Amino acid sequence: MISATGGIVLRTVKYGDTSIICSIFTEVFGLQSYLVKGVRSDKKNSRKGNILRPGYILDLQVYRQPTKNLQYIKEFQLGHFYNTLGEHIVKNSILLFCVEVLSNFLVTEDEQQDLYEFALSFFKYLDEASDNELTNLPLYFLIQTAQIMGYAIQNNYSAADSYLNTYEGRFQHAIGIALPIFDKDISALTSRFLEAEDLNAFTAIQAPAQDRRFILEGYLHFLQTHDSHFKPLRSLEVLQAILH
Repeated sequence: MISATGGIVLRTVKYGDTSIICSIFTEVFGLQSYLVKGVRSDKKNSRKGNILRPGYILDLQVYRQPTKNLQYIKEFQLGHFYNTLGEHIVKNSILLFCVEVLSNFLVTEDEQQDLYEFALSFFKYLDEASDNELTNLPLYFLIQTAQIMGYAIQNNYSAADSYLNTYEGRFQHAIGIALPIFDKDISALTSRFLEAEDLNAFTAIQAPAQDRRFILEGYLHFLQTHDSHFKPLRSLEVLQAILH
């Protein structure tokens, strides 16, 4: 059976002499693995294979065989053309970070329509974003995808509960709290990020790079504590090196 679906490429692995196995987050079927033949040999197919890159958005015609783990692609083409992401080092680093976050959350073939639509709109926004909008975007993507997947830090920040406990995922009084915790200033900043009503409000928050880095690492710790499938991100070190 041949089906049409959109998809976001997550990763590719070489297979044999001329083919690849491509992991794609599809709109209709969730996470899928596809064998794509011949894209590393013939020059014409090889050029087309260049769009099978992490974060690229595709329109797909796929063979669907529910009983098999490895599927096949009949046709594929770009579903959206990025204007700046390919050449912009910072944007590309953010894209790869976000793709790795998605890969950690997606461990089954279940349809994830809300997550797919969010990721699709976010990547399009990232492509068009100005340079001064970029610094908070990795944290925004992480918080939003975590909430969609059911891992939200409770924003119960108050004068009495002003220290964020990343084990518990909520703000608490400092006494008797389990480490690691955020100090008062970082906790207050985290609460501002959590209460931002939309992407524009989120990107408008001014924060030193060191504070953003601390919050990002704390949120990742929260996820790794509560989701056994969420592994340390290889892209994090590069992302932190280029964001100021």
